[in-house]
Amino acid sequence: MERWSINESAKLYNLDNWGADLFSINKKGNLCVHPSSNSKNAIDLRGLVDDLIKRKIKPPILLRFMDVLQGRIASINRVFRNAIAENDYPAKYQTFYPIKVNQQRQVVEAIASFGKRYNIGLEVGSKPELVAGIAISSGQNLPIICNGYKDAEYIETVLYATRVGYSITIVVEKLFELEKIIDLSQKTGIRPSLGIRVKLSSKGTGKWATSGGEDAKFGLRMSEIMAAIKMLQEADLLDCVNLLHSHIGSQVTKIDKIKTALIEAARIYAEMRKLGVNIQYLDIGGGLGVDYDGSKSSYFSSVNYTVEEYANDVIYQIKNICDEAGVECPNIISESGRATVAHYSVLVTNVLNTNTQNLMPDYEAILDQMEKPAPTVKKLLDIYKSIDRYSLREDYHDTLQLINEAVSLFNLGYLTLQDRAIAEWLYSKIIKKINSIVEKIKPIPEELQNFQLSLRQTYFANFSLFQSIPDSWAIDQLFPIMPLQRLGQKPDVMASIADITCDSDGEITSFVGEHGRAKFLPLHKLRKEEDYYIGFFLIGAYQEILGDLHNLFGDTNAVHITFNKKTGYIIDTVINGDATWETLKYVQYKGPEILKRVRDSLEKQVAVKKVSIEESSHFIELLDRTLLGYTYLGE
Repeated sequence: MERWSINESAKLYNLDNWGADLFSINKKGNLCVHPSSNSKNAIDLRGLVDDLIKRKIKPPILLRFMDVLQGRIASINRVFRNAIAENDYPAKYQTFYPIKVNQQRQVVEAIASFGKRYNIGLEVGSKPELVAGIAISSGQNLPIICNGYKDAEYIETVLYATRVGYSITIVVEKLFELEKIIDLSQKTGIRPSLGIRVKLSSKGTGKWATSGGEDAKFGLRMSEIMAAIKMLQEADLLDCVNLLHSHIGSQVTKIDKIKTALIEAARIYAEMRKLGVNIQYLDIGGGLGVDYDGSKSSYFSSVNYTVEEYANDVIYQIKNICDEAGVECPNIISESGRATVAHYSVLVTNVLNTNTQNLMPDYEAILDQMEKPAPTVKKLLDIYKSIDRYSLREDYHDTLQLINEAVSLFNLGYLTLQDRAIAEWLYSKIIKKINSIVEKIKPIPEELQNFQLSLRQTYFANFSLFQSIPDSWAIDQLFPIMPLQRLGQKPDVMASIADITCDSDGEITSFVGEHGRAKFLPLHKLRKEEDYYIGFFLIGAYQEILGDLHNLFGDTNAVHITFNKKTGYIIDTVINGDATWETLKYVQYKGPEILKRVRDSLEKQVAVKKVSIEESSHFIELLDRTLLGYTYLGE
C-alpha cells in the first residue's frame, strides 16, 4: 500500500481551512470533532456512529454537537466585546438569532439557553415564527424582533404580547404596514415598540445580493422614511421608534461591501437622530458569512474576511460616523444566524454501493483468443500497449476518437455487442494508464486536466440530497464532504456522490478540494467486510428546514450530543426520523386506511384462492412494518 499520512488527508480535503479548528484526524485515521476551536477534547466520529448503530439508531443520522453551537455563540459575542473595548465604543452589542435559519425547537431552545448570558434575542419573520418565538421567550424574557410582511392579526398579536409583558419590536417594512400599526395601536390603546427598515442603496455579493440595493424586496426608501416620520408624529407615536434595521443579504462574501453598507446605515441613523427620532438600536441584519470551501476568497461559498475583522469593521465604521456627526452611538444588533449554526451539525450516512465500473469483466483472455479483433478494437489495444508520457496527448485524443467511432459502428451494425464491450473495457484501461502517468507530470497539460472525469465512479449514499442538503442542488452551494475513516490511507477512487432518490439531479459532482472547487471526491475502495461512512459538514444553517419530501424521504434521525471529560460524550436527545406513515400523511394518505384497502382487496383474492391466507397475512405484516419503519434504506 502506498505510504500516506493523516496530514496528507487533511490537506486533500482542505480540512484545516474550512474546519475552523473544530475537526481533526486522530492516529486511527478517523475524523474527530472538538467542542471548541483548538480544544484537546475530541469525539471520534466513526466510533460515535458505531455506538449509535448499536443503540439501533440507523444512518442517515444528523449529529448535532451542542458544545459547538454554544461555542459559536460565545465566539461571536467575544469578538464584538473585544472590538468594543479596542475602539472605546460607548454602547453595547447584542446578538439576535433569526429562527428562519433553523426553526427546530430543540435547536432554538438550546440557542436561547446558551445565549441567555449574552442577552440573546430572536428574530421572526412570519406568524408561525412569531408564535414559536413567544413560546421560547416565555419565562426567559427574550427580546423579539419581527420582520417580514404583517397583517392585522400579526400586528394585533404583537401589541397584546407587548401588553402582557413580552419585549417585541415590530419592524416597519412598508408604509401600508405602518398605517395598520397606527390604526390598531389607536383602537387597542397599546403603544408599540417600533423599528424602521431602511432600503440601502448598498448591495452585498453572492447568491443573495438582491436582498439589498434599490430593488430590494423590503425596506423604506429615504422619501418613505420621511413620510413615516410625519405619519408617526401626527399619531403621537414617534417616540415609539427605537430601532433602525438594514440588511444587504446572507453570506456576503466581500468585506468591502459590508463596510459600504455600514457607512450608509450609520449615516441614515445619524440623520434620523438629528430629526428627533430617538433610535437606541442599529440592527445591521445578517450577512456574516461562512467559509464553506476554506478558500478565504470572495467565491460565493467562501468569505474573504474573518469574524474578528467583521466585528472590528462594524464597531469602527459606526463609531466613526457617529463621532463625525456628533450623535450618540447606538447599541448594535446583528442577526448572524448562518455563522451561529452552520458548524454544529454533521450528516453521517453509509455508502451503499458504487456503479458497475469496478465490476467490469476482464476481457484479457478473450482478446488473446481472438484471431482478428475488429479494427477499432485493435487500434485501442495498440494504444494501451504502447502509451507512454511522450505520446500522451496524441494517444489520449486518438482514444477519444476511437471510442466514439466504436459507438457509431455499433449503431450501424458493424460491431458486435462484445466488440463494443471490449472497446469500453480498453478505453477504461487506457484512461487509468494515462492517469498514472499524468499524476507524475508537473504541470499537467491543460487538455488533460479534465480527462480524469472519465474515471469518476458514482458512490451511492443512503440519503436524500433534496431533504438533507437542498442548497447543494438548488443553488450549487458547496459543502465539505469527506470520509470518517481510513484517513491514514491514500484514497484510490475519484467519486461523485449520488443519493437514493429516483432523480438524476440527486447527485453531487462539485466538491471542496485541496485547490478549490473539485469535480470529484477522493474516496477509498469499498470493502465487503466494512461499512464505509461519509460526513456532510457545515449544514446547520437552512438545510435542516429547507429540505423537501422528494420521493417521500423524510427527516433523518437526529442526535444531540455534548462532550464529557469522563465518558467522552453524552447523548442528550434522540429524535427519531420520519416513519413512512408520517411522510405519507403529508400527502393525505393515512396508514390505517392503506392497510384496510389492501386487506379488503386481498380477502377477495383469498376467497377465490388466488392467494393463500399465509401469503396474505405475510404481505400485510410486511406493509405494516414498512409503514412503521424509517423511510431510508436498511441492510
